[in-house]
Amino acid sequence: MDNDTLQQIALKYSATQQKLVNTLMKETRFLGCVPWIKSVHGLFNKFEEVTDVTGAGFREFNAPNVEMDIKSIIKQEDVGIIAGDMSVSEERALLLCDGSTTDGGQAAERYFAKRTPIILNKAGQATELHFIYEVLYKKMWQYNKLVGSDEGKRTMINAGGSSNANWSIFAIRQEAEGNCGFYSPIGKNKNELMTMEWYNGGELHKIASGQNSGKAGFEAAWKAYIGYQVAMPKYLGGIFNIDPKAEGKMVTADMLDDLLDAIHASPADTVLVMARGMQTKLGRLKFPAIRVGNEDRTLDSRIDDWQGIKIIGTETMLRGTESNTTMPWA
Repeated sequence: MDNDTLQQIALKYSATQQKLVNTLMKETRFLGCVPWIKSVHGLFNKFEEVTDVTGAGFREFNAPNVEMDIKSIIKQEDVGIIAGDMSVSEERALLLCDGSTTDGGQAAERYFAKRTPIILNKAGQATELHFIYEVLYKKMWQYNKLVGSDEGKRTMINAGGSSNANWSIFAIRQEAEGNCGFYSPIGKNKNELMTMEWYNGGELHKIASGQNSGKAGFEAAWKAYIGYQVAMPKYLGGIFNIDPKAEGKMVTADMLDDLLDAIHASPADTVLVMARGMQTKLGRLKFPAIRVGNEDRTLDSRIDDWQGIKIIGTETMLRGTESNTTMPWA
């Protein structure tokens, strides 16, 4: 994909911002492949959801041109906020700084610097999980509810699992201005993707809430404004209720082919997103094509792409614990 990733955008702001974003996205393989655009407003992004297109057509010589038109709905997606407070008591910060300073404020800065990678990493996973299940899945479900009985437009496939021990596979076509992430720069000069701000000016004060409530210490807040917009819902699809342990409920090669066909998938802008465990289980589809000779010492059943469409195995999706999905047209 040629669109900017969040890491590339962060580098345009500063090397420090790129380091923070890299930490945020360390364990989020899907977020790493999302194309990003800048929101038109600080708190939301307006976009066209295309519902139909009439393109140019072939005509006879000296005949009138075909009327071209794009039918769309103006929609608005609010930015989400990755935000969280951190606090540390002065005594704890000094205790953990190995005596390198006796200044509580400096000790707190060093404490937060050590804890930031862990905190941002967790925040990135929560963001990816939200995008997949709360944005992409819900938009996909709404679109398939809308097309209803028109089987030719459906993009969801039911593998048949019914024991609430399911997996799923998402297929997503992404491009800037279409299905993509958006961000709103923040900070005093709107020149940062992420900020850390000290409460009480970074001065020692009595902490009001959290595990350090009532203690004298320091507090800071991390914040970033990002969201995901779906302007082309017909390019979202998925296979649901996959239960590899149940007879006849495993995803099949035909299902994957049908899914990619339904969203008009292209290797240039489409990804298959699933839990890492599901990516491993897809190796079962490869077994019939593998021939093992006496000289072979290893067996590689990994699948990194399907018909040229890249497979993203992520740590954040649920691993065989998804509830049964009822198809929107049922």
